[in-house]
Amino acid sequence: MPCTRCHYGATEGARAGLPPVSFCVGCHRRRIPDHPEIVKLMAYYERGEPILWRKVNVMPTSAMVHFDHAAHLRAEVECQTCHGDVGQMTVARQVIDTADMAWCLDCHRERQASTDCVTCHH
Repeated sequence: MPCTRCHYGATEGARAGLPPVSFCVGCHRRRIPDHPEIVKLMAYYERGEPILWRKVNVMPTSAMVHFDHAAHLRAEVECQTCHGDVGQMTVARQVIDTADMAWCLDCHRERQASTDCVTCHH
């Protein structure tokens, strides 16, 4: 299943949004309904509460980086490049050091993308 099925907005703009609980329930209540994480999901849904997502990849605000998911998807950079194989993770975890500009520059150079500072910092 493509990441953009649930993370709407990534193909159109900078942010990869998170779905409301009702969206998650649409699929997950039919799959392994007795799994502890699904039971927890259903409890949020039944209480009418949003899921308090814990952000995994955080760009330091001091870096003044404007990361644009849509630009990366247009360049055919797969989500797994930065996020790892989330489908195989029990709990989403950070795979790259988002404070390490060298990692980003290496990737840009490999793909012959701009390394001009204003490409990301503005």
